[in-house]
Amino acid sequence: MNVMENRQFGSQMAMAVAPVRITNQVISNVHTIIGAALLGVGILVFALSFLFGNNAAILALRITGGALAFSGVVELAIAVIFSRLVRREHTKLARLKSEGRSFPGEIVQIKRHIGVRLGYSVSAYAECSYQNQDGKTCLVKSHSFLYRDEKFHWSSFGARDVSGSGIYSAWVYVNPYDPTDYAVEILAQTPQVDYDYR
Repeated sequence: MNVMENRQFGSQMAMAVAPVRITNQVISNVHTIIGAALLGVGILVFALSFLFGNNAAILALRITGGALAFSGVVELAIAVIFSRLVRREHTKLARLKSEGRSFPGEIVQIKRHIGVRLGYSVSAYAECSYQNQDGKTCLVKSHSFLYRDEKFHWSSFGARDVSGSGIYSAWVYVNPYDPTDYAVEILAQTPQVDYDYR
């Protein structure tokens, strides 16, 4: 499949499927919100110290405000790190979509990251297989994404057999000169609606 066919397929599929939410992006957003809130409150508490004349109150407010502001800066630094990881993933995917070869992937297994949960979603990655241009079967791994499934209870091993699940699909983009340079795009089906009044 060449670059033009990739673009045509992508425009046709955009109506039925959407990319999944990337775990690192969600983590970056959460740290940004927490960091901005802590920094703002810290600055406010530190500024309140200028309104008091009592030395003990001034010291307490400045220490508290400084600690909150420092915690906010640390949270924002963590958010920047995760944001850069997401940008790197997006850049690699865009490069391989335009320069590489694309293959339909088959999701073999979805594996959960222990301890990362957001509502009904858990952080997971997909192991996918695809057949390359030589007809050889290759196994690859996707980036982490939020996997949503209310009906499924994770096993103690944190893996799920997805042979009967049609909710997610995968496309693998591979550098034609280096098969270890690849990106996996996981797509989730969206409900088909005639009118969306959101």
